Amino acid sequence: MGVIKRQGIKHTMVNLFGVAIGLLSTVFVYPRATELYGLAQIFIGGSILLMSFFSLGLNAVTIKYFPVFKNEDKKHHGFLGFLLIGVTLGFVLFLFCLPFIRWIFLDVLFANNENRELLSENFLILIPIVFLMLFNFIFLKYTSNFHRIVVPTILDQILIKVSLPVLVLLYLFQFIDLDIFLLGIVANYVFVLIGFIIYITKLGQFHISMDKSFLTKPLRKEISEYSFFGILNALGSQLAFRIDTLMVAGLVSISSGGIYAIVHVIIDVISKPLKAIIAIASPIISEKWIDNDVQGIESIYQKSSILLLLLGVYIFLGIWLSIDDLFLLMPNSEEMSRGKYVVFFLGIAKMIDLGTSVNSQIIAYSEKYKFNFYALMILACANIIFNLVFIPEFQMVGAAIATLCSISLFNLAKVIYLRIKFGLQPFQSKTIVLVLLATVTYFACSKIPLDFHPFWNIIIRSIVLTILYVGGAYLLKISKDFNGIMRGGIKSLKF
Repeated sequence: MGVIKRQGIKHTMVNLFGVAIGLLSTVFVYPRATELYGLAQIFIGGSILLMSFFSLGLNAVTIKYFPVFKNEDKKHHGFLGFLLIGVTLGFVLFLFCLPFIRWIFLDVLFANNENRELLSENFLILIPIVFLMLFNFIFLKYTSNFHRIVVPTILDQILIKVSLPVLVLLYLFQFIDLDIFLLGIVANYVFVLIGFIIYITKLGQFHISMDKSFLTKPLRKEISEYSFFGILNALGSQLAFRIDTLMVAGLVSISSGGIYAIVHVIIDVISKPLKAIIAIASPIISEKWIDNDVQGIESIYQKSSILLLLLGVYIFLGIWLSIDDLFLLMPNSEEMSRGKYVVFFLGIAKMIDLGTSVNSQIIAYSEKYKFNFYALMILACANIIFNLVFIPEFQMVGAAIATLCSISLFNLAKVIYLRIKFGLQPFQSKTIVLVLLATVTYFACSKIPLDFHPFWNIIIRSIVLTILYVGGAYLLKISKDFNGIMRGGIKSLKF
């Protein structure tokens, strides 16, 4: 956990800046323009969904097969060159499928939506966004092989969090129109692409001259099979975890989709530690499978589970205990408060994901990687069905309930599978102690009578929560890694 912990801490620190910008934008900017923000999320979310399919599974190949190609002297046999050719073919395939995509998007999902014409007029903006996302995503995965995740995180996540609220404000104050707003989103991803090329070149890892002799026929066959399942795996993942925002926008309204997306930003803070761990742990897990180091994988599995759950519960309690005050700070607070129970159900779903930690990555880089595909396909179908059932009945809250049901079933299946096939499981006796600590802390904090300004109510509750929960976790020694982080922080403060 040494490398993982160090890089994870750096990654989390960078993310704190992104989280701060994201939350400030979510509280003070996006609620002023829920329809505009909903429109932006339709194109961004739709592009991510398409990118996940038309990357042709190369995101998984980038991690899985880099150890095979890895050779500094031979410039990794031009591994990056192979990836770039593959992603170019993916984009060509996307262009070929564009008429069908347009039909699904406009004549199925948004057929009865009041904003269908607006979406139709701007549909082609998907082309440059998908193109840029395809290359940016491959570069992001490629750099993670060198255990470098901080600068890529700034490029991949922070820039859009800075640029999007600026674009929204410019639109609100009538400095730009809708066309310039959408072009501004495209420009963001152009800057990201340029940044990745410069960064990888600076690392000395931008090698695109391919060693065709190294890519033998058996290796090509193996990679092709793996990438095929990677395509379906990525598509299933996006259908499972991103389709909810699009379905709320399509089945309810773009404004409701905007509110749902805003709430998603708030609750997505819980996932930040998991993203940090996944980014740095994936290459290490891949290497440990090659070395058949099952014990090392189990150590990562269990230590990351308790640490992630500990951090995730703390963030969720901080959000849920003060959710009413948080909505009162927002413009259009009454409209935004419709998303209260979206926060609750999505928060529970996120914590389930954290508690089961890197189970997807363990399966994905093992010889049993096909299981992820089957599980995700079932999950994707279940999630779409759950959304179709719950959204008409409960509107945006129904989408959150659907997500909770889907993620619970998905993670349960993976935990059982890893236990049966490899004897691996993520939980420890300390997990029960953590749940008890969280329960006691929640009831203690919820009974505090506060009637100040919403901002001060949030501050006071957060202080009490931190003293009870963080202090309790430290004294009970729930996570050795957490205690190590705390001791390091205390030493720094003393210094």
